[in-house]
Amino acid sequence: MSATYINDQWVQQDQLGLGRAGDELARMSLEVNPPFTIGITGKWGCGKTSVMRRAFATLGGKPISQGLRLGQDKIELNETTLSELNSLRHRFENGRRNFALDWTTDLHNVADQSLSIWYSPWQHQESANPLIPLLQEIRAQYQVKRRILENGRQLNRQGGLAALTLIEHVIDAAISFTSGKPVKAAVGVSENVRKAWNENNPENLAKPSDGQRFHLLFEDAIENLLDDLNGSSRKKLSYEARLIVFIDDLDRCEEKAVVALLEAIKLYLGTSRCVFILGVDDVAVGDALKRHWQGRSDDNNREYLEKLFQATLPVPQPQPKQVRALILQQLESHGFPADAREALANDIEALLEPNPRKVKNFLNSLCINWQMLRCKAMKEAENCRRLVMFQYLRVNHRPVWRLLEREPVLLQLLLRVFTDSTDPLNIDSKSLSTDELRLTREIFSRSFAHVLKHDDGKDMKLHRSQSLDAAVDKALERLDRRRSDQYFVEWMKQNVSPNESLPAMYLQITDTD
Repeated sequence: MSATYINDQWVQQDQLGLGRAGDELARMSLEVNPPFTIGITGKWGCGKTSVMRRAFATLGGKPISQGLRLGQDKIELNETTLSELNSLRHRFENGRRNFALDWTTDLHNVADQSLSIWYSPWQHQESANPLIPLLQEIRAQYQVKRRILENGRQLNRQGGLAALTLIEHVIDAAISFTSGKPVKAAVGVSENVRKAWNENNPENLAKPSDGQRFHLLFEDAIENLLDDLNGSSRKKLSYEARLIVFIDDLDRCEEKAVVALLEAIKLYLGTSRCVFILGVDDVAVGDALKRHWQGRSDDNNREYLEKLFQATLPVPQPQPKQVRALILQQLESHGFPADAREALANDIEALLEPNPRKVKNFLNSLCINWQMLRCKAMKEAENCRRLVMFQYLRVNHRPVWRLLEREPVLLQLLLRVFTDSTDPLNIDSKSLSTDELRLTREIFSRSFAHVLKHDDGKDMKLHRSQSLDAAVDKALERLDRRRSDQYFVEWMKQNVSPNESLPAMYLQITDTD
């Protein structure tokens, strides 16, 4: 097996046991009654994007659409690309969707008549009106899917032009919100939209208070898009057909962009054909709302999100057996000794919280260090284990590691801090002064204070001044760190001798012989 490193991008395969969450999300998006908004929640790196991408693919979303630049008018698709995408769609629909999902025929039909869109708002958060790039993405991805379906369905050219004209007018109307310039009534809109448009002066459309007419225009445009994709030779468009919009990484945006997009969804885009799925770190979004609406209580911000989301799906933790399999796979591919891998996997599982991104990042860093530093001595199982432990120290206690890099003999002092020992160090007294050793001991003690002594009550006082959510986040963070650090401390006590320095082979590239 060749050595590989794990990309931190989303994965569609069920690599860590999160696939079922994505499949259930896809089913839910077809079973709810629009308008409906679903929140996919979880902390940084937990797998929100992978869950959403799995659902997106299950619903027939086209991977190529993410590669399009937002607002790109010209869609460049050569015959090879179209052939590959059609092949992918054929394999997927006749394989997984029709076998493993256990969907009813009606549910398959709804999925087949629906359009799924992927949108990353943080890439376009500088836009003055978040509606504009989102609508442009709907237009671009509609055009892509239409090109893909042209060979298999009798699509009406005039219907496509009419649908495209309508979405163009919706974009123009959104631009008018930002520019203040009015737009003319769209040719080809339904009678209901035209009547609502003409009841008042068209000049008023430039005012945000006129959102109802924009809402009707958007609803009419989506109806036409879905009807066009259904094809003229197929049965009538189901009343359950829908536009499913996946919005990822909203919590990466500035607070102004977060609020603007949430308000746009709530006020203008919640139509009878639309389902929105938002991947968010709910704590980060709550903080963004707090910064935007200063003075508003946390409870009010929480209620705001509860009103926006009709349902929330917290991303489950990855399955332990899948995490372990990933760890063992990486250790094997990079040539770690076979007799050491199980013990190393035990250590890594104990040191890391089950966060997919953190696990991948740690493994990548460990493996590149192994490739650089490995020598004949490093191939011994115990030395491999030390490499894992010192890598944990390097990543999670950077100040401690910097001191050890400069003065490897300070490993003795670190062990004495862990054992609460005052025994003298076996070092040259001229290399480090008494004051330097005292300061270093204080630094080591501070770094591991949460596992070396009982809480003095300061944290309790701090928590009382925080919101309950913030206090829980802090408590969980400390719990994870305490569990990991306690494991490291116990390993040090059992495996590092009192007079041992940090070996050079963990710091320098040495001869491989």
